[in-house]
Amino acid sequence: MVFREKSDEKESHHFKEKGRFKLDLHMKMDAIDKPYKKVPPADKMVVFLRQNMGVETKPIVEVGESVKYGQKIGEYESGGPMVVPVHSPVEGTIMEIKKMEHPGSGKKENAILIKTISESDKPNLDPIQIEDATKEELLKRIREAGIVGLGGAAFPTHVKLSPNKKVSHLIINAKESDPNIACDFRLMKEKPKEIISGIIIMAKILMVEKIVFATRIHEEQLAEFDTLLKENNIEITRIHHNYSVGSEKLLVKEILNREVPCGKYPPDVGVVVHNISTAYAVSRAIEKGEPLVSRGLTLYSEKKGGQNLWVRMGTPISHILNYAGISPTEFNRIVLGSLMMGFTIPNSSYPTLKATSGITAFTQEQSDPYSDPLDCIRCGYCNIVCPVDIYPQMIMEAEKKGNAKMLKKLHVEDCIECGLCSYVCPSKIKFTKYLIGGKNRILSE
Repeated sequence: MVFREKSDEKESHHFKEKGRFKLDLHMKMDAIDKPYKKVPPADKMVVFLRQNMGVETKPIVEVGESVKYGQKIGEYESGGPMVVPVHSPVEGTIMEIKKMEHPGSGKKENAILIKTISESDKPNLDPIQIEDATKEELLKRIREAGIVGLGGAAFPTHVKLSPNKKVSHLIINAKESDPNIACDFRLMKEKPKEIISGIIIMAKILMVEKIVFATRIHEEQLAEFDTLLKENNIEITRIHHNYSVGSEKLLVKEILNREVPCGKYPPDVGVVVHNISTAYAVSRAIEKGEPLVSRGLTLYSEKKGGQNLWVRMGTPISHILNYAGISPTEFNRIVLGSLMMGFTIPNSSYPTLKATSGITAFTQEQSDPYSDPLDCIRCGYCNIVCPVDIYPQMIMEAEKKGNAKMLKKLHVEDCIECGLCSYVCPSKIKFTKYLIGGKNRILSE
């Protein structure tokens, strides 16, 4: 995290949070006008067999086998609905299947190493005619294409599009709250028709009464996109200029004034929320026959600033840095995904995943602000800024004591893991790890 004590930037370069706290957006704003650049695949790609919230797939290829671009290489059909297949991001040869440290979990998980022999990116599935397709056919293709939520959680899209309750609204989350990420904005700028098509496909599956497009972007910034939304009877809602409302539950409250109860999810109040990158992936899978093997992300370093890149899953971070004109050896800390909610990897050998929306690289001089925290001074800032009105400091104390009963009383399960409590803490305490630990503790009870 880079904290700025003072800033001479415009007011629009901040998100305004509860308690009059401000969240610095200089990384996002530095990348927002940079068009996508397509990163060629690395000579060796590293594809993990679990890239979503759910169960790991099993390899369905063998060492020495040739694979095509988009070919399924990981599957586990009997593993339940949360299993999503994994596909080869390149045409190449299987070099090795082994356990490696997963960039998300930090645990040893199975990965397939592929030697690239071609940069071909020709889709390998047949397109589907939307007008003639049934809901079941569309859902089957979405699963077969390995699509997951691309806003960060990587929840299987086919599951989210199959709620067990009737939903009235589909909300498209185009807020892109993360302070270091601009790739969704660029996607709206460069691929508006494909995104709209994906939204319509999802609405057809859900059979919703209304589609709401939630954004903080002003009309003049994306005039073509706004026109397409209106032409397709998609309601546009411009939401508050802050970070935390990007959370699903808060977005539902903000737009529809529907409270999602503790322990429940948006479908329980008749709403499904999807990200625009997910909508784009759905469109590509249905209309072009392309599995989810690449995505947009924002790369930021102090030296080169922000860049929006189109990257194949399984590309080593070192390869991306070299492509961007940055030496991987310059950095000792790299954050994948959201700067507020993402995870840190110790070096650049790790590959990208389906959920990798951002890469932020820090040099030795840019130390981790949470590496040497001071004692809590009971200032209450964490309580003030919390968007769901829980008490991070009290939860931290309960988690340290392993007090599951107190954690439940403090409603730790309501935490959206936004990281604002850690961001504003003058003692630089990483509250998020205690909040996540507390949630996991009561789940295991």
